[in-house]
Amino acid sequence: MKAALYARVSTDKQKDENTIDTQLNEIRNAIEKDGNSLSEDNVYFDEGWSGAYLARPSLDNLRQDAKQNKFEIVYVYDKGRLSRKYFHQELVIDELLQLSITVKSLHDINGGSPEENVMGGVMGLFHEYERVKTAERFRLAKLNKVSNGNLLGYNPPYGYDYIPVQGKGLNKVNGRFEINPAEAEVIKKIFNWVGVEGISMREVIRRLYDKKISPKKNMRKGWTKGPIIRLLKNTTYIGDHYYNKSKSCIPKNPIKDKVYFKHTNKTSRKARDESEWIKVEVPAIVDVNIFEAVQKQLALNAKYASRNTKHEYLFKGLTYCSCGQKRCGDTARGHSYYRCTDRSHRFPESRQCKEGGIRVDMMDKAVWNKLANMLTDPKLIKQQFKRYLAKQQIVEIPEDNSNGLKKQILELKAEEKRYVSAYGRGTMSEAIFDEYSSDVRKRLETASNTLEYAKKREPSKLIDVDPSVIVKQFTNLLTDLDYNDKVFTVRKIVDKVIATKESITICGNIPLSTSMAREQAGLHAEYWYRRPTECRQINFIQRPDK
Repeated sequence: MKAALYARVSTDKQKDENTIDTQLNEIRNAIEKDGNSLSEDNVYFDEGWSGAYLARPSLDNLRQDAKQNKFEIVYVYDKGRLSRKYFHQELVIDELLQLSITVKSLHDINGGSPEENVMGGVMGLFHEYERVKTAERFRLAKLNKVSNGNLLGYNPPYGYDYIPVQGKGLNKVNGRFEINPAEAEVIKKIFNWVGVEGISMREVIRRLYDKKISPKKNMRKGWTKGPIIRLLKNTTYIGDHYYNKSKSCIPKNPIKDKVYFKHTNKTSRKARDESEWIKVEVPAIVDVNIFEAVQKQLALNAKYASRNTKHEYLFKGLTYCSCGQKRCGDTARGHSYYRCTDRSHRFPESRQCKEGGIRVDMMDKAVWNKLANMLTDPKLIKQQFKRYLAKQQIVEIPEDNSNGLKKQILELKAEEKRYVSAYGRGTMSEAIFDEYSSDVRKRLETASNTLEYAKKREPSKLIDVDPSVIVKQFTNLLTDLDYNDKVFTVRKIVDKVIATKESITICGNIPLSTSMAREQAGLHAEYWYRRPTECRQINFIQRPDK
């Protein structure tokens, strides 16, 4: 038979020790002993990938090739190589069996009878138990070491070097932090600048840049506000280092959509309760009094930060510059502007985008008026009203169709019971049960809602309404909206607003006609060089040099 093999190691240490070669060699020998043939195209292995996650590049390739009938049997060192989770193992094995592909494990019981299937399942559960037990054992061991005043492997904070464990037995010296003299001087300067001189974060960034002091990892020339604020709040610099302050978690709003995670998809952090923190004494770099002065200054900075000023930005988060960067709200000379963030992202280096700021009050008014004109176009409203009425007519179900829906609901309920029964007997895997039952529940919910809604409908009241009345009512509604209602409306229909010196383009999802779709906001800077007072009334595009 045409054979394939799959192998996996979960850590870089195993990868370095060539344990995957051990798996491959043993599997190749087994294939040759069984008299099967192995093509190099059917060799699949994932190096350094955790078995806790099913999404792995080579395993996905194996599952895709199985559908192309590229092999008839798959060899693995043990089922734990497929996954450390039992139901993931069964999902992959069941998927291959449905394609008439045999799975053979060298170190597990390969089911040939009901009894062997049960024993194979028990071994699969032990693979998952082993993973959980190992993770818990490591976690408790780390907590025990730190509770005894020891430091584990670290990427130390700026200002420190981590000295790993040295020696063994009675001569063993635990891991520790040592002060890095050059970095410690920088830490003292930053604390003095903020705690004594009371300078802003931007001025701290500027001074560090002028002195050619780069962040620890040297990923970029200049510092940013986030790392500096975290540095200033870090109690490690007064000698109080805390372990177990946070835990990993799955991000709610991931920056990038990743398919594969080698070891974990918990790429974000969540703060633990302070009672779970473990304190470890380390050498102090700054005085406690300076640290407390810095905390007071940070509190004052937060209180009087410009973001707390009560300005209304109708298109906040939606306004972009022609260079591709976002525009953010900013205040200058008594007016608020949407300004390109290129100057902030590149600070303290010089900005590349030369586009000027745009007056917030005038842009918000002009763009909102343009949107209101589009939304109150009589043709558009009548078109949407007709679509709404047509949709209402669809749910007016004759009596014979109503009986058909009732029959369909009974059939779907019976189908759902069959899936539950099959899953209870063990003849259907959990993954397949979830897939099928979920589909049935959705169809059942749709049919039930349609029948219920049809019973309550009174379509005659809607059909008698004059569309012109709707146009007038909708126009009055838009006119009376307050700021919060306008924000809600804008975010529902606008994707982005691209603002340049010449015009402002609105990108959204209003179903416009062809002629309307070509329109822009039409805010042209044709009176650029008039006197300042007159210019502010006509042209609200701020000059680039301002």
